[in-house]
Amino acid sequence: MQNRFGIKDFVIVLLMLIVLVMQALTMLASDREYGERQKTDSALTKSNAVVTTTMQRFDDSVKKLSSEIDEFSNIVDGALRQNNEQIVAALTTLSGRIDAVIASGVRTSDGTPSNADGISLGDGPGLSRANVDTSWAREDGTEVTISEPWTYSSNPRRDPGYTAGGEFVEIFEGQPRKITPYRFSDVYGRRVNDAIIESLGWYDPTELTVRGRLAEAWQYADDGMWLRVKIRDEAIFSDGTPVEAHDVAFTFHDVIFNPQIEADRDRSVYYNIDKVTPISNKVVEFTFKNTNSDNLEQAMLFRVMPEHYYREFIDTPNTFNNSNGLTMGSGPFRLANLDPNNQWAPGQDIRLVRNENYWGPTPPVDRLRFRVISDGQARLTAYSNGQGDMMRPSADQIMRKREDQSFKDRFDERVWYNMRGGYAFIAWQTGEKPDGTTTPFADQRVRLAMTHLIDRDRIIRDISYGLARPRTGPFSSTSKQSNSDIEPWPYDMDRAKELLAEAGWTDTDGDNVLENEEGDEFEFEFTYSNGQESTERTVSYIGEQCAKIGIRMKKNPIDWAIMTTKLNTREFDCITLAWSASKPESDPNQLWHSDSIEGQGDNFTQWNNPEADRLIDIGSQTVDFDERMAVWHQLHELIHQEQPYTFLMELPWRRFTTKETKNFKEYNSGIEYHEFWKDSSGMGETLSP
Repeated sequence: MQNRFGIKDFVIVLLMLIVLVMQALTMLASDREYGERQKTDSALTKSNAVVTTTMQRFDDSVKKLSSEIDEFSNIVDGALRQNNEQIVAALTTLSGRIDAVIASGVRTSDGTPSNADGISLGDGPGLSRANVDTSWAREDGTEVTISEPWTYSSNPRRDPGYTAGGEFVEIFEGQPRKITPYRFSDVYGRRVNDAIIESLGWYDPTELTVRGRLAEAWQYADDGMWLRVKIRDEAIFSDGTPVEAHDVAFTFHDVIFNPQIEADRDRSVYYNIDKVTPISNKVVEFTFKNTNSDNLEQAMLFRVMPEHYYREFIDTPNTFNNSNGLTMGSGPFRLANLDPNNQWAPGQDIRLVRNENYWGPTPPVDRLRFRVISDGQARLTAYSNGQGDMMRPSADQIMRKREDQSFKDRFDERVWYNMRGGYAFIAWQTGEKPDGTTTPFADQRVRLAMTHLIDRDRIIRDISYGLARPRTGPFSSTSKQSNSDIEPWPYDMDRAKELLAEAGWTDTDGDNVLENEEGDEFEFEFTYSNGQESTERTVSYIGEQCAKIGIRMKKNPIDWAIMTTKLNTREFDCITLAWSASKPESDPNQLWHSDSIEGQGDNFTQWNNPEADRLIDIGSQTVDFDERMAVWHQLHELIHQEQPYTFLMELPWRRFTTKETKNFKEYNSGIEYHEFWKDSSGMGETLSP
């Protein structure tokens, strides 16, 4: 009998398979549901923890705020009994404290300070004066100075229509050779480092008083011989590593004052610091050689480098000396590329990105880019075509664009004097050049004659279009360092001829060229940076004036990138540049003391005057303000008589900025890159990475 698999059997098997599949799908769905439920439960647990933590921090903020308001009430009660000025002061105090409490009270999950609604405030965390731990301080009765948290001077997030993101592009007029800290030597390297590397303190942009930045608090000895600093607990480098006392000591001893590191300029600035000693991870102490008037500033203002990043490069000094872009710090921005084997090099744009680990006020823009266009006309054309957000125009460009309504509709002109405005000058080489020869300018009478033959008022009027003012010496006319009794040397060709004759320069053979007793003709080379129309016009004018008096001048225009080499080697007859200050009260040691001639110091004219050295040493160690100013007035008079520089003019800052650039403030300290934001509606072309 043969068994057959019929239709009935097929139907039964099919039904069994369907039942099995349905059971399997049911089990799979159940497993998925269980997994999703587990994920949901886990997410809810995490959310509850975040909410609980946030509410706890918010409650703490409310308690702090309540305490501050209670104290404010007491202040107002007292003020009401006296006068309205104290009420204004009380309101100012309350405003600052409320900002500090809100900024420090609540933080979102990504570490960005926020308010209770989760809206980013951007004001960095900080401690109020009432709860700063001072157990780190010396117990000798020395007062502890507690700094307000480092935050915005003008909070961009309070602007109507504020938006974050985008790229801010600045066009440089000169090519920096290096941006490595303590190896750069121009204003461009400094601007980049300002955004990347922080110091313990910095100047309040408006008041120009020293505020803590990395420093939360400090003790400064009554005799000025030591300083103890507490570093903020929240301060970290861009890779998340804490900023600690050993980093400060490393920067000073292993970098700045390492004789194998080519940092002569900075050694002339921080010369009075004797030793930097870590007391604990977050406490560092400075001891000084003498009671100098600027000891506090010397200690607080040098940029702090992360030892863990730089140690290997400092241990092989040539690697560090020859580096171009080893730039890392704790600032609001960082280099987009930190690979030491693929460093930034001249000719490339300098690209910075927001430091997402920044412990302070968050920058609005995502990226900063610095690009170089040396030729003035090409720079303005590129800028007008939307290839930048800010540029430094020449005086003639400002005057031309004031008549261009289409330009004015898209860009803003900004001209203001600030502590970094500086001055333009001609530096006369007073020492030996590399070949052992000297220039005619080694003679003071010749230098003074050169000043007399230049009509500086004409340069200010016709070349700078009045966008500058006269300068008589090394100190700003707005500073009490400046001796207001000194008048600029007048334009006087006859006096110039008299001085040259006294120095032995006369036209003995009637060829309209001056010769000395040895028969050498008076000729020299004038070195300057090319690409600047106003500089070219100034140099051409001086050449014409020299020809009138029997002096042959040869122009020597060079790229900015090799200007530093000329200065370091002292290979020039005369050179025109501009100094930009970095402090409200200038330290003349860097430029005028004979100690700054050695190596690659900034006394590149090699002016060696024992009386100037004496005055600088006395002034630096004079604590009393009025007495110190009196010494600087004497130094001003001496430099005025000696004329190692011909001081051409005092310069304001000049900038073009786009209309899309918001919260741009003309501060007494200059500008603050971390406060700009860009209006996303109507932004011009930006450069892609």
